Amino acid sequence: MTTIRSSLVRLLRTPVKTVFFFLLLAFTVALVCAGGNLWKLCGDNLEQFETIFTTIGTVEQMPEKIVQTEIWEADKKAYRYRNTPVYGEPVSSDVLNFEGAGYLSGPEQRAYYEALPLQYELKEDYEGYWQYMVIEASPLEDCVPAGPVKIEVKRVLYSVYPVNTSPIYLCDHNTEHPRKLYADKTYLMALGQDLPHDWRENAVSSPEYTPIDGPRSTQADRDGKLLPTNLTGDWLAEVTPGFYDTKEGKDWLRLCEDFALRNAANLFFPVTATQDLNLVMAFYTKQAYLREGEFFSEEDYGQGNKVCLVPDRFAVRNHLKVGDSLHLALCYANYAASPGRGGAEGYLNAAGGIYEPFEESNYTIKGIYEVGVGQDGEWGYQLDRNEVFIPTASIKNSDENNIALYGPMKGYTTAFRIPNGSRSIENYKALWEAQGADNVEITFYDGGYTKLEGGLKNMRNMSLILLATGIVSAVCIVIFFCHLFITKQKKRTAIERGLGMTKGQCVRSLLTGILVIALAGSAAGAFGGQAFAEHTAAGMEETALFDTRFSNGAVQLERERKGGSQSTDKPGTEGEVKSVYVTETDWRISAVCGGGVFLFTFAMALAGIRGNLKREPLALLAEAGK
Repeated sequence: MTTIRSSLVRLLRTPVKTVFFFLLLAFTVALVCAGGNLWKLCGDNLEQFETIFTTIGTVEQMPEKIVQTEIWEADKKAYRYRNTPVYGEPVSSDVLNFEGAGYLSGPEQRAYYEALPLQYELKEDYEGYWQYMVIEASPLEDCVPAGPVKIEVKRVLYSVYPVNTSPIYLCDHNTEHPRKLYADKTYLMALGQDLPHDWRENAVSSPEYTPIDGPRSTQADRDGKLLPTNLTGDWLAEVTPGFYDTKEGKDWLRLCEDFALRNAANLFFPVTATQDLNLVMAFYTKQAYLREGEFFSEEDYGQGNKVCLVPDRFAVRNHLKVGDSLHLALCYANYAASPGRGGAEGYLNAAGGIYEPFEESNYTIKGIYEVGVGQDGEWGYQLDRNEVFIPTASIKNSDENNIALYGPMKGYTTAFRIPNGSRSIENYKALWEAQGADNVEITFYDGGYTKLEGGLKNMRNMSLILLATGIVSAVCIVIFFCHLFITKQKKRTAIERGLGMTKGQCVRSLLTGILVIALAGSAAGAFGGQAFAEHTAAGMEETALFDTRFSNGAVQLERERKGGSQSTDKPGTEGEVKSVYVTETDWRISAVCGGGVFLFTFAMALAGIRGNLKREPLALLAEAGK
């Protein structure tokens, strides 16, 4: 005990050296501990965000040119002009299949399928339907329907609502020089109810009926080529004796039959097939989120399980809940548009027949989703009120004979998913440039992951600099002060040995003091480094390192349903938003770093003492006197 006290007293006799040793050691230990904590913290955040963020690319074929089209407006007696893109031959999505792309899902050019509504309610009663009808009618007098003319309804072949009034007003509103109609003839007409002709001046006048496409087809093959057809889509046909025994008459009857199957000509029951809900922009941006149930699992996508997601309003209207069965009869595929944008597909196939269901089975409702208000983006990215989602692999039969419309790849139909990070995106861009597809544009969305990744990697590099600086400084400081307090104490060791102290007593005499200072400095540095790391970590939440618009939160990203489970890399789930930055430092890192510096000090001091004790006392005394 006397030896230990004597060792400490000797340190107090050199207060400047002792204080400097304590302060420098504490500072270097703080650097090591702070660097170690921040390095692990950045790694943990990168690992966590890797599971939360999603990087997708949307693909769009660019138009070859823009042309100005003119649309006649009969009420203004003038043309309205609109810019219309003109595309070349559709580029197949196969162009995206190249070596090294590294897709996590996709690429897919999504189709939506129109399903027969069967017994399902697609609108609320108060919302109403667009009045569409196919009728036989004659004008009251010879006329050219360049403006409203009266026609007498003689027979209704199809109508959304009963036709209770006759005559009605007909106007070929968008044709500058319409075909002349004769009072002594009967015509078959496809008409839709429109606004009154003079609605700008007289809103209470009678509505007019305007032409709608008659029998037509836009059926295409797998390569997007239109199949030959003699269907013209003309809205008007003269009814002559035996007309309905002709091919044209039968085409009209099949068109009416098709509309009757679908309840209303303008009402869709769309079913969208996807390999990954994250590729659907509404889910990616969290505009669409899960209200009940679960999202599709990897097993659902891979094995093609018969499961589906349905919109909440559709579920309420039809008294459906999670676990119920939904019967889907898929009639035709639209590869040109999204349900939110709608398509201009012909309702009949190229031969003039009705598209019969090519896939019909029961699907189990796995989840019910809801769409938030104020959807962003273009019309095509929005979801339809009745849009049902199913895994692509759940469709077992080919739709190649039921492609009602095929068009160029658009951002709202074609997408893929790749690993997160700027390196992944840049690698994909380089490989894509080598493909030479100049008329296809790819836009990447990563929820701001690239900026976040850059910020965290910069912080991690700084933490490595702190860690390296701290380690190098600690080594130099420990070696230097061990030299001062141990190696240069040869005279002291020689005198103590000469006075009869054992080697063990000499070790305690030299080692105790420096270890006390090393322990105090290491502990103080560990606490200081831990506090600095915690302060820096807390500042992460206060700094917006990235745009959160396309992420799951603000640093958002972890939504927890009240009473439910947490959502991480799944598409949006409604609920409370919590921060998902890892901000808790690990005290064990500080303990290991501080303990490591202390043990290194102990080892260096012990090595110096052993070096002194190997020499004879007289030799040490002689060397110390030089």
